[in-house]
Amino acid sequence: MFAAYLGVLLVVGLLTVGRMGITWDEPNYFTSSYSYFSWFLHAAQNPSDWWSAIDRYWEQSHEAPPFFKLWAGLFAAAGALLFGTDDLGLLGNFYRMGSYALFLLAVWGAFRFVRREFGEVAAWGTALSMPLIPVLFGFARLGQLDGPAAAMYLLAAIGLFRAMEGSWPTPLAGGLLGLAFATKLTVFPVTGAAVLWVALYRREAALRLAGCFAVGAGVFFALWPWLWRDPLARTWEFLTWAGGLQEERFTYYLGEWWAGAPWHYPLACLVVLVPVVVALAGVVGAVVLLRDASSPAAGWILLNLALVLAVAGSGLVPVYGGPRQFLAAFPLWAVCAGVGLGWLAGRLRSFGVAALFAAYVVLALPGILWTGVQNSLEYYGEAVGLIPGARALGFETTYMADTYRYAVRWLNRNAPEGATVYVQAGTYPVAESYRRAGELRRDLRPAYLAPIAVERYVYDRKVREGSYFVFLPRQSIYTNQLLALRRKEPLYAYEKGGVPLVMVYAGDAVRETLGVRGSPRPRDPGPANALVAGGGALALIAFLAGATRRRR
Repeated sequence: MFAAYLGVLLVVGLLTVGRMGITWDEPNYFTSSYSYFSWFLHAAQNPSDWWSAIDRYWEQSHEAPPFFKLWAGLFAAAGALLFGTDDLGLLGNFYRMGSYALFLLAVWGAFRFVRREFGEVAAWGTALSMPLIPVLFGFARLGQLDGPAAAMYLLAAIGLFRAMEGSWPTPLAGGLLGLAFATKLTVFPVTGAAVLWVALYRREAALRLAGCFAVGAGVFFALWPWLWRDPLARTWEFLTWAGGLQEERFTYYLGEWWAGAPWHYPLACLVVLVPVVVALAGVVGAVVLLRDASSPAAGWILLNLALVLAVAGSGLVPVYGGPRQFLAAFPLWAVCAGVGLGWLAGRLRSFGVAALFAAYVVLALPGILWTGVQNSLEYYGEAVGLIPGARALGFETTYMADTYRYAVRWLNRNAPEGATVYVQAGTYPVAESYRRAGELRRDLRPAYLAPIAVERYVYDRKVREGSYFVFLPRQSIYTNQLLALRRKEPLYAYEKGGVPLVMVYAGDAVRETLGVRGSPRPRDPGPANALVAGGGALALIAFLAGATRRRR
């Protein structure tokens, strides 16, 4: 039965993985994968040059670990073998299926874990909840690190738990941990949760945990040749490079810019970014887990969820672009929802488990379908009134450039031959990828404007006549110039429920705003915010410690 369910999810993925527009970082990761695999080919052809060639082939996007780029590159290579290399859009969809495959593995792993620890009904509730969380499902269909990091976090957490209780071999669990760290640094709370779990529940597992850490470190370093050339310096760079982003990338929340998320932001996201029935089931499940806190499995889920949320809400790490930096919380939240549904099913026997699940899905789907699976990253739940209510409350309504696709289609229909299309900082590779894939007319010229962003890409120092500007209303990156432009009338706007998700302005409108300097002043959450976030985690740890003492 569960195999059939996974088959349905696979078909859904195959049908929808190409529906989302190209997003921030995807072009970079796609070309990085090509470069990394080229190194292996180069090393095979030139064995004497394999060491010195590392810097040349592994430099691109070296701030991010390589596992997903290698994993997804295998899927793209399979697409190239089957269909050739002419259709770049098709290869991109194969690349994205690498992310979706990890999502399916996470669903499978969560089902097996929850079935063993909390029962069959809770397992099915978890498996249903995973694809009903639009932000998780949306990132699962993108060729970038966030969805894979969330999937690998869950798989590594399951592996560590099984190894610590003695039912999995240490090399297997440690290998999963190494792959998780080789996906994205945001998985690091799982190590803290593991140390705390051993101290609270099973101290005799400390040696097995140390073995997992050692194997994980070995897998991490073995998988990333970029580190080999200068291990200490480059590892330190990997661990610290994101710290500088705290000064330039902000969280937009409740109508304000924040230099670091307030403690309640990730908690709010667990409610506002999921269907309200999922949020309610998650709350019920969290209460059930707290009630059963003496159970090692319940404590494991709670510790992981608490640490992920506490780090994100501390205000000390860069949290920008919606929930992507703490996306690992959502598979854990799906487990809570599954446990909550299992508890409800036990008290609604006359209602029937099948009827409960049917009602759960039916109530969750309308908002998802109204938003559209292609706009999963723009979804907000019924608790805030979907996207219109989210905008009114001051939430960021789009952030990954996936909505550029609508602007591209409008430009194809309306832009004169040879027109220049200006884009915001960081999105030139997105626009150029549309052109190379044949989705943006080949005669149109993507470019940056020098006063806004000068990088290694094409740019102009002055606005060209007859040009256009594609504007992503991503509030967290607004400058005063973009705010001034936002008040002008666009030539085109793609909207959902009256909320603009991408606009196209005339080049003349941009020219009139280039003299506007500065950016909104972000609100500093302050040191007290970190104390609140950390205090909440400490309170949970103390509660779990009390529960384990009572059990003994």
